[in-house]
Amino acid sequence: MTLPLEGIRVIDFGQIYAVPYCTLQLAAMGAEIIKIEPPGAGEMLRRPDLTPGSVNYSFLMLNPNKKSVTLNLKDPRGSEIALRLIETADVLVENYLEGVMESFGLGYSRLSERCPRLIYASGKGYGAGSRWEKLGAMDNTVQAASGFISITGFPEAGVKTSATFIDMGTGSHLVSGILAALLHRERTGRGQKVEVAMMDVAIPALTSALAPVLQGRKFKRMGNRHWGACPTNVYPARDGEVLIFCLTEAHWQTLTRLMGREDLIGQEQYKSHATRLRVADEVDAIVAGWTRGQARDAVVELMLEKGIPSAPVRELDEVIADPEVARRAMLVESEYPSRGPVKVMGTPIKLSAVPQEQVPNRRPAELGEHTEEVLASVGIDAAEFARLKSEGVV
Repeated sequence: MTLPLEGIRVIDFGQIYAVPYCTLQLAAMGAEIIKIEPPGAGEMLRRPDLTPGSVNYSFLMLNPNKKSVTLNLKDPRGSEIALRLIETADVLVENYLEGVMESFGLGYSRLSERCPRLIYASGKGYGAGSRWEKLGAMDNTVQAASGFISITGFPEAGVKTSATFIDMGTGSHLVSGILAALLHRERTGRGQKVEVAMMDVAIPALTSALAPVLQGRKFKRMGNRHWGACPTNVYPARDGEVLIFCLTEAHWQTLTRLMGREDLIGQEQYKSHATRLRVADEVDAIVAGWTRGQARDAVVELMLEKGIPSAPVRELDEVIADPEVARRAMLVESEYPSRGPVKVMGTPIKLSAVPQEQVPNRRPAELGEHTEEVLASVGIDAAEFARLKSEGVV
């Protein structure tokens, strides 16, 4: 069985989360990923000085199925070798600050002339030409700039989320753009530049928050409540917490019957989402009074049976141990020489023509593990490699 991107070579200049997550998905589709890292410490996320086994676990999770090549891109010889590798590639992916790739002599304008079939994919914090294009961007800084923090949390304070939704969304959008550019190249023979900005990715994710503001209303932080549905909240259970989301009036009426409170259905203050929101504290107290005496998972099973949106509020160790996560191959068993057994990230993209056992499952590479092998493919022999290594170029 041929994987969809088999035969596609990708040169990966990615750092931290966004681009490594993009190339993780491309690797799962069969692309050859050559990850370029600086000699010594490697890509920033490796953090060898701060972590057991000289490598950060987050790095391991996002970088299986890739080859590691070390190159000092600040040395003209290093950037020239990178250029030789790029000439053999279909795709380049990077997420450096604006101007950094140009400083290495690897900017799009130069490469598009030299490699007209190359797809040059850039993940940025802010779009090209933005007044903030040279401002360092992390997921939480873009959460601040995009308004995420202002709408997340309880009325008294906004908070960031620890989940890196924007980074991972940027990586996934880059995958989409790269696949579209590959299709376009099949028709035209020409490559192009693909750009995805984290700020741009954040905007559509804010749809439900932007909608009221675009209609002249101010969005208010409501914690775990929802501005358009009530009751919706996290409620205490005997052994944890459960989220219940009454999206429709039918959900509300079903919930009142489960609670033995059919009498609420005919009362004026409970007749609609809007009226219930006016007395949300009272409504939540009624629901919590019922859930508090139930086991968490029993409540979820009951909601499942009755078709009411619901979920257990789970700790992360529960999620890791969930057989569904294993069945969907979202956390995959692997290993790393200095750390032993580890779990690495799978891809949420499931293709019916690619059974899970055919998805690549190679361990994360040690820093520079494939440098000599890959450089040999562009004509660098053992003697030259030894010299470059001794001089800190690789």
